[in-house]
Amino acid sequence: MESENEMDMEKLVKTFQHIVNNKLSKKLLNKSLKYCDKCGKSRLQSSLDYYLGKQDDICFKCKASYEVISKIIHSALKSFETSEESFIRAMQDDYWELGLISTFKGLAKFGAVKPFTPGAPYQIVWNITKACNFRCIHCYENAGKKDENELSSEEILDGIDRLADLGVASIAFSGGEPSIHPDIKKFIKHATDRGMYVSMATNGYIFNNYETAKEFSDLGLKFVQISLDGLNPKTHDEFRQVKGSWEHAVNAIKNFNKTDTFVEVSTTVTKKNKDEIPEMIDFLADLKVGWFMLYNFIPTGKGADIKEVDLSPDERLEILELIYEKNGIEDMQILSTAPQFADVVTHTYDNKEMIPTHFYNVEYQNPAMMQLAEFVGGCGAGRFYMSVEPDGKIYPCVFFPHDKEVCLGNINDDLNDLWLNNELLKVFRDKDILEGHCGECESRYICGGCRARAYNYFHDIKYGDPGCVKNMKEWEEI
Repeated sequence: MESENEMDMEKLVKTFQHIVNNKLSKKLLNKSLKYCDKCGKSRLQSSLDYYLGKQDDICFKCKASYEVISKIIHSALKSFETSEESFIRAMQDDYWELGLISTFKGLAKFGAVKPFTPGAPYQIVWNITKACNFRCIHCYENAGKKDENELSSEEILDGIDRLADLGVASIAFSGGEPSIHPDIKKFIKHATDRGMYVSMATNGYIFNNYETAKEFSDLGLKFVQISLDGLNPKTHDEFRQVKGSWEHAVNAIKNFNKTDTFVEVSTTVTKKNKDEIPEMIDFLADLKVGWFMLYNFIPTGKGADIKEVDLSPDERLEILELIYEKNGIEDMQILSTAPQFADVVTHTYDNKEMIPTHFYNVEYQNPAMMQLAEFVGGCGAGRFYMSVEPDGKIYPCVFFPHDKEVCLGNINDDLNDLWLNNELLKVFRDKDILEGHCGECESRYICGGCRARAYNYFHDIKYGDPGCVKNMKEWEEI
C-alpha cells in the first residue's frame, strides 16, 4: 500500500510531466534553444545564467524564455525536495550548468519520458589510443599497439571542441592507456578550458610517484578511475600481464588521494577474483577511496576469448547483494555497472532511499523519491553517454565490438543530428521493445539489462541480458 508521501510524490511527478509535456511548454522550450544575437548565446543559456545570477540582465525575448525555465526548475526542485539556494550554488560550476542545459534540451526534444534522455550526452568516453603498456586478458579494446588510423592530436582537440559545442558536460579519457598518449595533458587542459568535467581511466602505472599525479590534477583532472583486479597482487598481475602492476596501482591510488582529484577504483568481477571482493571493499575503504566500481564482465575484445570466467546469474546476484549490504557500512560508495543492481536494491531489499544509476548511487531521505527512479535509472548506453574510438568512430558504449551494425557515426558528423535522430539510438532508449524477460520486467526502466552483454553473446541488442537470474533461459543458451 502506498504511503501518503509516495502518493504526494506521484502527484508532483505527474504535475512536472504535465508542465513539461504540454504543447505550449514544449513549443517555448524549443524556442529557447535558438541563438539570441542580443545576448550572444542561446535563449536557454541566457535564461539559466540570469536565474543562476551569472548574468545581471537579459533581453526581452530571453526573459520570456526565463519565465518558462524558472517555472520548470521550481517544479523540479519541489519534486526532488531540493532548496533553490543549494541548487544555485551547485550550478556555479560550468560542467553542472552544461548538464542542466542538456537536461532542458532533452525535455524540449524528448519530453519528460521514462527513461529520460538529455539533449546531449552527459558524458563521452573517448578511447584516445589503442597503445597500452599492459596486456590485460579481458581488455575490451584489444589494446596493445597504436593503430595507424588513430586521430591526430589536432583532430582530437577539434573533436573536444565539437563535443563541447554539442553540450557534453563530462569527458572521460580512456584507451588503451590514455596516460601514455604524448598529448594527454593538452587534452585534459583543453577540455577543462571548455568547461567540461574531465576524468580518466588508467592502470595507474605512470602515477607511481606523487609529482606525476599532482601534475595531472593541477591541469584539471577532476576524477580518476584506477583499475585494480584483485586484493591479491598475483591475481591482479595475472589479469594485467605485467609484474608489479598491483603495487603501481595501489601507489597511484595513494598518490591521487593526496591531490584534489576524486579517486574511484574499478574491478572487473569474474570467477577468478569474485572471492576477493569482500576483503577488497575493506582494503579500499581503509585507503579512503571515494568510489569502488564493480564492472560487469563483457565478452568483447580480448574478453571474447575467456567467456568461461563470466559470472553465472546467481554469482552476480550474490555480488550485488554483497555490495548493497556493504554500502550501508562503509563511507566509500560501492557501485556496479550491472544494471541489475537497481532491481536488487529496489525489489530484493525494498530500499526506497537509494537509486542506483549509470554514474552513481543517488541517496535521499524521503522514500517517495523512488517515483523518480524510472526517469534516471537503468543502463545509460546511448541515452546518457556514448563512446568514441581512436579512429573517431562513435558507438553507444565502449563494450560494443567495432561492428558496422552498432556504429553510430563519426566524431566529424553532425553530432546534434546524430544524438537526436539516429535510429539505433532510438532502440537503445526504448525499454518496452526489449525481448525475453527484460521486455516485461517491472524493473525495465530502472534496469533494462546490459545491451552490450546481449549483443556480444547473441548479436542482438534487444535480447535478454544473460547476466540476470530472471533470464536463466538466455544463460543456458550460452
